[in-house]
Amino acid sequence: MGEKFIRWQGYSMGQLTFVLNMFFGLSVGALAFSFSLLKDKEFTLSSCPKLSFQIGLVSLCISVFVSCAAVISRLFDFRYTAQKVRADEKEEIEESSIFKYKSSLFGRLTWRLFWIQVIILGIGLIGLVVGVLSGYGDKIWRKCF
Repeated sequence: MGEKFIRWQGYSMGQLTFVLNMFFGLSVGALAFSFSLLKDKEFTLSSCPKLSFQIGLVSLCISVFVSCAAVISRLFDFRYTAQKVRADEKEEIEESSIFKYKSSLFGRLTWRLFWIQVIILGIGLIGLVVGVLSGYGDKIWRKCF
């Protein structure tokens, strides 16, 4: 493979890892913020905003678990890729093809979990924003204007 391809492949792997970790941090932070709102006595919601906030809260919890699964899948992908490279160096063709298959499987799983994470995090953040604006909207708009 060309040197440029290998270099850009390294950049791509680094970016995916960074984005997975960033979305994991956003999920945990938003979840912590949601729980802090629940402790506030002045934060009361009813009907539709309450349901929206609950959906957001559940979505953020799911997003944290999907984020963990994506990171673990990414680690397995790296592990099997390294084992494939070692098997290639030892010219063990059968083991190399097994590790290549496993690496490919975990690579696809990582990307699927990434997109699931993005969608679920988006749903969670929308629910959180609707809840915050419904619960504190009067205070926010009064202080701004």
